[in-house]
This record gives sequence, C-alpha cells and structure tokens, in this order.
Amino acid sequence: MKFPETPSLSAFKSDARVLLQDLQNGCPSAFNRAIRAQLISAGPATRAICLRIIAKEYGMKYHKINADDRMISRYADHCFSQGFWKQPYVGEFRRARFLLQFDALVECLRDQVPLAVAANKRGVDFAGFHFSSLLFARISSVLKRKKVPDYSYLQAPGSLIHYDWFYDVKKANHANFSNAKFYTVTVDPVVQPGAYGWGTDFSYADLRGVDLRGAYLRSAYFRGTKMDGADFRNANINDCVFTGASGAFVSGEILHHNWDVGPRGVELWLPDDEE
Repeated sequence: MKFPETPSLSAFKSDARVLLQDLQNGCPSAFNRAIRAQLISAGPATRAICLRIIAKEYGMKYHKINADDRMISRYADHCFSQGFWKQPYVGEFRRARFLLQFDALVECLRDQVPLAVAANKRGVDFAGFHFSSLLFARISSVLKRKKVPDYSYLQAPGSLIHYDWFYDVKKANHANFSNAKFYTVTVDPVVQPGAYGWGTDFSYADLRGVDLRGAYLRSAYFRGTKMDGADFRNANINDCVFTGASGAFVSGEILHHNWDVGPRGVELWLPDDEE
C-alpha cells in the first residue's frame, strides 16, 4: 500500500527543486553548496543530486529520510484506522505559508520569542503543521544554538509533533493542541507515540482529543485545561495538577498493544516476560 508523503518531506523536495533551478541558472551560492557537499559533477545537475546535497547539509542521507517518512505516514494511517485517533492527520504543504512558518520558528528558537507571537507577526498559525525531526535538522543547519521554545497561546490544532520539538518545553499554557498527535522515532527504528513534558504548564490549553500516549508528563500543570477525549494511556502523569480541568480523558497502563510501526509494518508490544 502506498502512503502519502508528509508535509515535511514535501518541503524538503520543494527545497531541492529550488536548488536545482539555482544550479541550472548558474547561481554561485548553489554551486558552493554542491562543492561543500562534495557532490559537484561535470554532468548536468539533477533532482537526485539536489536531494542528496540538502540531506548532507542536514547531516543525513536521503534514503533514510525517505524511509523514515514512509514509516511516519504509515503510522498516521494505522493510528486513525485502529481508532487511536478520532480525526486523521491532515497536513498540507504550501511553500509560501511554510516559509513564513519557518521564519517564525527561527525567531522563536533564536530569540526565545513565543512562537504564537512570531506566527501572528507573519499572519500564520500552525494548524495541521508537521513538527518533524527533518524540520528540526533544517533548523539546526541555520541555528547552531537553539533556545527552548515557548508554545504559550500557540494555535496548532491537528498538528503532528515529533519528540524533539517538545523536549524540555515548559510553557504551553492557553495553547490549542486539540487533536494534536505526539510521536517519536526510536533507533530501531520504530515510530511510536510519545513526548517529554516534565513540569510543562498546559494551564487553560485546549487538549481535547490530543494523543499523549506514552508521554512523560510528571508534575505538569493542567489547570483549567480542556481535556475531553485526550489519550494519556501509558503516560506518566504522577504529581500532575488537574485543578479546574474539564472533560473525560483516558489513562492507565496498557501492557499489550499494537501502537508501534516499523519498516515492515505494525510492531506488537509485549512485556519482556511474554516475548
């Protein structure tokens, strides 16, 4: 079965098309990029070479980027088809909008400006956005040092969020993460639900329908938070504050599950003594 590529991979391929045009037009900076990547050749520039150039700039290999993207897309399809998500992930790539969102992310991570403020300045939000590890690598190629992002008041309903983008985040109060899907990719590799939000402030946020299965949320604050339909199964919610939170959510330990997706498909999870 063929799965659609994520908006993150679409953005990556769009960058490759721009680089190809620049090489074909004899742009000096484009040739310098090819030289630095040691992928310059006597023949004409090709899309395949441009994909490899950008991947190398990110410290990655294109075949790995493509393989991971297929797993993530397959994981999203699996989660919706199995009823783990009430709404499917629906993200789309539009280059003009993406570039504004990217600039907002750079400002947020460089200057520690709340992402909502940086986004509002540019007239965009992050609804349905794919906060991917690939995008994180692109940011890292621009910023050598990144501040911890501030997600307070951020509008990101229905977004797909990789572990890297929430690590050590403390401010997510008044944010809209309704139906957002948090996930991680292990070294195996396997795509599975997860996030790290120790002590994060989600006060007055909209977390209705959010997928935070397997997340580490110890000591997080959910004061006045909308939580109807939120999924906290296998999440660590010890010492959390739920004063004034509204809506029924699910939690508890699930020993046997089929949440994870690897290169060959669904990976069943069993306790160690039953494998």
